[in-house]
This record gives sequence, structure tokens and C-alpha cells, in this order.
Amino acid sequence: MAHPPVDAQTLTDTGTHIFEAIATLEFTGRHPSHAAIAAAARLDDAVLDQALAEMTTLGLVFVHEADGEAVYTPMHRDWSTEPDQAEGHPMT
Repeated sequence: MAHPPVDAQTLTDTGTHIFEAIATLEFTGRHPSHAAIAAAARLDDAVLDQALAEMTTLGLVFVHEADGEAVYTPMHRDWSTEPDQAEGHPMT
């Protein structure tokens, strides 16, 4: 099922914080697993579980398996996961 684009201004502060943690983990070459996100965002499990469930439902992130654990990946990525390799939308 296709999701409409989500306006970033509708994200909660917690959701934005988690999204930034996921992006940072990816950029540094780490899998954004539940435990890694919790440590990076410094959130307890209940808050993180609720926010990740909402973000998954909204289509901001999706869950897949990597190296035997569930990881969360942005549904639409406009940046490179490789340092020093620009990617995304060109500014015109």
C-alpha cells in the first residue's frame, strides 16, 4: 500500500530525534537496530517502541533483517550512506 508523503513538520520531537539517530547510524556504517537506536537516541524501550511503530505505520521507516536482527531504514532516503559521497536531490 502506497503512503502519501509525510510532512516533516508533523513529526514529534521524539520522531525527529529517532529519524536523526537512524540516519547517523547508517552514515557511520552501523545497522540501525532497536538497541543501536535506543543507545544513540538515549530513549527507553517503551518510548522507542511506540515511536517506531508510529513511524512504520506512517511509512517513514520500514523494518527488515540484516545480520540476523531487525533494522529500521528510512522509506525514502535523500542522502548517501557512504561518507564523502553526495547523493540526493540536486538544488536547482
